[in-house]
Amino acid sequence: MQPKTPRGAYLFSLAGSIIILISAIIEFVFSAAFTFIPFIGLIGIPIVVLSIIGIIVSVVALVLSAKLGGLTNEDTVHVIGAVLLILSIVSFFTALMGGFVLGFLLLLIGSIMALTWKP
Repeated sequence: MQPKTPRGAYLFSLAGSIIILISAIIEFVFSAAFTFIPFIGLIGIPIVVLSIIGIIVSVVALVLSAKLGGLTNEDTVHVIGAVLLILSIVSFFTALMGGFVLGFLLLLIGSIMALTWKP
């Protein structure tokens, strides 16, 4: 018999992290293009910084979500769930409203499922 793993939390958080990463990359590409337009470029620079932060947050969330799939220790799953919860809230403000809101909600649901997981 295989040990229990938090499959639902893994799938929801992984899907949310992927959507947030895609939206952060899209935001970076478009905001970087706006920095080359005269007079509008100054507005684009803070958005570029926010999109870079969004990419970093989404990559960290993606790595933690992937790690969540193979864990069987309840305490480790809860710690990763808490970190993913914080990252989902941060992603809402950095990566195009958390991946068009859908990625934010999926990552939020996955992190809550990881926080409440019992083997």
